[in-house]
Amino acid sequence: MSMLYNTLKNGFTVLRSNNRLLFVVVLMVVFPALFIAVVQSFFTTAYSNIETSEKRQVAVLHDALSVLISAYGEKSAVIDDFITRQVTENSELVDIRILKKTDEGLLILQSKDEAKHGSYEQNTDDYEVVQPTNDTSLIFESHNGTYRTWRAVRGVALQTDTQYYILSEHSFSTIDSVMAARAQQSYIVLTAIFLFLIALAYWFAKQTDWKCMYHTLEQQQKERDLFTNMIAHEFRTPLTAVRGYTSFLQESATVTGQDKKFVEIIQLSTNRLVALVNDFLEIARIQSGKTVLTMVDADVQLVIKEVLTTLTPQAREKQLQLIYTPLKVPIVLTTDTKRLYQVLLNLISNAIKYTKVGTIEITTEVTPKTVTIRIKDTGMGITAEDQQKLFTPFARFGGVEATTTPGTGLGMTITKQYVELLRGTIAVESIKNV
Repeated sequence: MSMLYNTLKNGFTVLRSNNRLLFVVVLMVVFPALFIAVVQSFFTTAYSNIETSEKRQVAVLHDALSVLISAYGEKSAVIDDFITRQVTENSELVDIRILKKTDEGLLILQSKDEAKHGSYEQNTDDYEVVQPTNDTSLIFESHNGTYRTWRAVRGVALQTDTQYYILSEHSFSTIDSVMAARAQQSYIVLTAIFLFLIALAYWFAKQTDWKCMYHTLEQQQKERDLFTNMIAHEFRTPLTAVRGYTSFLQESATVTGQDKKFVEIIQLSTNRLVALVNDFLEIARIQSGKTVLTMVDADVQLVIKEVLTTLTPQAREKQLQLIYTPLKVPIVLTTDTKRLYQVLLNLISNAIKYTKVGTIEITTEVTPKTVTIRIKDTGMGITAEDQQKLFTPFARFGGVEATTTPGTGLGMTITKQYVELLRGTIAVESIKNV
């Protein structure tokens, strides 16, 4: 009992804290109950209307037979034809009998079954309570568990003091079967709706879980970004001091020989750490949405030339050729020139790093809607599998981890995010060792 109590208590706590889930649970109770009430009310009204209509039909049938008996007497071809036609056309009408009260009993004058003509009615209990009023029919209802059956009796008294009875037997199997099928269909629909509401409640519950998980992860992400920014800033200060003092040692005349080589190693490592910290901070700014873009109309070709001027010494050091043939007309693009410069600098310097022999070629293509810049090199190539990971953080391929190729592994990630900030796209085409 304690476990059940705790379960119910926890359930009510969850419901109170989530209005949407509470709404669905209430809907699961209220809607089916309302549906059942409406369906029951509908079928009650429908059965009532059907029964009223059926009683009217019985009354009309008995009225017609009363008039025929009064007009044509107890035996008439007109009455016989009327009975035959009524039984044939009305599937619910099982039999019609006209009986005459005699001293020996109730004599059957007319019936659907001609074999009963001239015989006496065996079951006379229904007739004993019928008054010969000529205008009222007494209906005896029964139900066999599946459908209703009626025995309707009317007394007819003529001026000759002869008393007649009209008996009609009705079976409502067809209409009752149809109504039962409709009720079954209604409850099937109700079941489907109820299952849908259960699924909806489950989905809402999962949405609640996902929402909590999302907020939790979002908070963890913020805390992680805050921690990363703090660590990066804390690293930058001592690294700047190390780099400064290392520069003093490099310029010092007292540091020579092996010591100078050690200082150079410290300087290279410090520069790499500073670059890594700067990349961390840049990624953090981009992901937090704090990057501010200054969009201006600029000539893309001028930005490319500026990048090439910066990287030409690096290319010459490796005896690589930078090739770029600008178009004769300016390529004006609305962009952030600082970010575009950084994108091109990352891409072209990356090409220089991973190209041992050959060329790096830059081309530009202009259409009415796009400007395409391609950087093609004669480097080592990338496999199709590695191309899918190229723009992920710290992705370095082709065994470069074991080489002296410098890099933080964040350049392509930053480049892709810059390109997307500038509403552009970036892609790679390459074949390994080609």
